[in-house]
Amino acid sequence: MNAALRKSAAVTHRLGDEWLMAYAAGALSEGQSLLVASHLSFIDDAPARLAAAEAVGGALIDDLAPDLMAPGALAQTLARLDAAEPPRPAALPAAGDNHLPAAGDDPLPAPLRDWLGRGVDELKWSFLGPGMKKVKLWRGGPGDQRLWMLRARPGVKIPKHGHRGTELVLVLKGSFSDPHGGFRPGDVEESDGARMHALDIDEGEECICLALTEGPIRFESWIARAIQPFIGL
Repeated sequence: MNAALRKSAAVTHRLGDEWLMAYAAGALSEGQSLLVASHLSFIDDAPARLAAAEAVGGALIDDLAPDLMAPGALAQTLARLDAAEPPRPAALPAAGDNHLPAAGDDPLPAPLRDWLGRGVDELKWSFLGPGMKKVKLWRGGPGDQRLWMLRARPGVKIPKHGHRGTELVLVLKGSFSDPHGGFRPGDVEESDGARMHALDIDEGEECICLALTEGPIRFESWIARAIQPFIGL
């Protein structure tokens, strides 16, 4: 079994079908689209899942009753979707392709690596906290979305925090755990604004994650809040 299939089998925390349908329709922001494409690169049946999502989305539109909507509402909605479609990251490789890096190589999945145009060690990492570094990649979209990467040493504990909206964290290398489970390469943890959690980076190897958050992080600790203006998240 090749490296791509081994990693695919380990992906237990997958994004829901609503994310796939929005991605297939081009209805996500650039940051959301990039994270979803990167997540799908770890899943061997991603092309089939996307095709199913597109079929479901098409069926939902076909089943709408235009006579129950305001005059012209359906046409206006479809026009807005067409006009607002953001640039999509690189297309996903075909099923079965060994599109993930082999063990020991750069851990970035193909869509993220192509979008960045460089490897993980060529990025400008900056201090985030003891044993942690970050790099900011993109900001925009509704809700003040921020796409960034975290790099943490084994055994690091990330202080308890929450968010003002949706948080998506995709593991690229290593692993972490919190009260909701353990997360390994390809897994995505999805949180909402009502949820507070602390993360424990597992022992063994460094952990690298791609994160999409909305607005500034809400730290519980006053010490973390005191240094927050200096870390810019």
